[in-house]
Amino acid sequence: MEVTMLSDAEVLKNSQTSPWMFGILVDRYEEAFIRKGEYVLRSREDAEDAVQDTFLKIYKYASKFSERKNASFQSWAYKILTNTCYTHLSKKMKEIARTQMLDFAELDVVNGLDNSEEGNRSSVAQSILLRLPERLSRLLSLYFFEDKSYAEIADVEHISISAVRSGLHRAKKQFKELGVEIS
Repeated sequence: MEVTMLSDAEVLKNSQTSPWMFGILVDRYEEAFIRKGEYVLRSREDAEDAVQDTFLKIYKYASKFSERKNASFQSWAYKILTNTCYTHLSKKMKEIARTQMLDFAELDVVNGLDNSEEGNRSSVAQSILLRLPERLSRLLSLYFFEDKSYAEIADVEHISISAVRSGLHRAKKQFKELGVEIS
């Protein structure tokens, strides 16, 4: 039988003993994975990194895959891709939170600090962001650093717009409380 006629699950299984066969799956899915990754990460370079990590995970965990009635190789692989993209996005947001200053005029938090102390304001903001729960820090980063609308954040985070609104409210409230604690 010609290898290109094999199902994805069969190719994955055979790649355990013939690693060259894994290249067939890469050929079949790489471009589609990159498009999905670009949609989530908004960067082709980041998407390519996430796709490479995804293929490594698929190969590493190939022995754990078992095709079920409602779960195909494709759905399993896309789940790994999605999780990998969100892990990359989370790391990217944490890096942004560490390197950029939050828009204090919008949050109205560090008004007690002298305006000439910009460096101090930045340090305080970064310190506060790192103390917030990851989800709340990510919401603030998307809203303030990337200027995302509530609808865009809802799409990226796979939550409703009202959940974005309440999450941002909670995040701002905790940010303010932590800001008062620090100053």
